[in-house]
Amino acid sequence: MIEQFIQQVPKLMAADPHGGGGGILEQLGISPEIILIQAIGFLLLLWLMIRYFWKPIEQMLEARRQDINATYDKIEADRRAMEQLRAEYEQRLAQIEAEARERIQQAVGEAQQLREQILQDARRQAQEILARAQEQARLEQEKLLTELQTYVADLTLALAERVLGESLDDERHRRLIREFIQTVEVR
Repeated sequence: MIEQFIQQVPKLMAADPHGGGGGILEQLGISPEIILIQAIGFLLLLWLMIRYFWKPIEQMLEARRQDINATYDKIEADRRAMEQLRAEYEQRLAQIEAEARERIQQAVGEAQQLREQILQDARRQAQEILARAQEQARLEQEKLLTELQTYVADLTLALAERVLGESLDDERHRRLIREFIQTVEVR
């Protein structure tokens, strides 16, 4: 059916050679010469548009495309630079954190050493205080022992004087005290 329509289109367009009614174009009031002139005018207008308008527009569009591509390239370069800076910042931050941890550990170690030193000093001072107290106690004990020995000797002499009924002179008194102390120390 389409083939039949295509075959009849030229017949419809052409004018009737016998002068009876004419073709469709004549019935519509369209002349083939006007169509030909309009087609030539259209082709001439198309050539002028391509030559004077299309090429400048195409050049402007190409310049714009290049500008857009340059902008995209710059954006991509900026993004890569930003990524690199971010990576450098992250690396520096990790390095700072590692240094901070190391300093903290070092400070903790120093604090522990200081603590041990303070404890050792405190122990040493406590031992010194204890040794001094023991020495004082020993000296006090010796002093008391000497005083006790002198007191006992005086008591013994007083008792001996009473028992014997005689009075001892000072030199004899001291000699007896020394002898008594020596005998008490031996025991």
